[in-house]
Amino acid sequence: MRFDGIGCGVDYINIAQFEQKFPQKKAEEKLGDVRTKMKLGRKLSYDEKVFIKINAQDLYERAMKLEEERDEFRRALANCKTKEEAKRLQVTKSMELQTETQNKGDLEFITTRMMRMMGILDEFSSFAKSKEYVELPSE
Repeated sequence: MRFDGIGCGVDYINIAQFEQKFPQKKAEEKLGDVRTKMKLGRKLSYDEKVFIKINAQDLYERAMKLEEERDEFRRALANCKTKEEAKRLQVTKSMELQTETQNKGDLEFITTRMMRMMGILDEFSSFAKSKEYVELPSE
């Protein structure tokens, strides 16, 4: 073991390098968590959106497009007059996304479409649990 100043200096440098890498690894983990959440079709929190806007602009742009599509789908569901109409809307949108996915081979494209599909399913699931859906008449 070295007890001179050089050994301590090397240890200090190693610790400093580790400390610099740790926040980066933590950010990578958080990005992974956000990607997983998006793949599952879940809504991102405000903090998650801010985080990806700062750390992964491309992911942020994709998240905003997904959120816009969800909002549009939610408005369409709100305009449905019956439960069956809402179910048809969900099935039609899902089939449309499946068809788009089958026509492309690019993994990134397929992943985005699956995120869209899961978002639509999540949105419909939330709507089906709502008071508005329960109050809709059946055909």
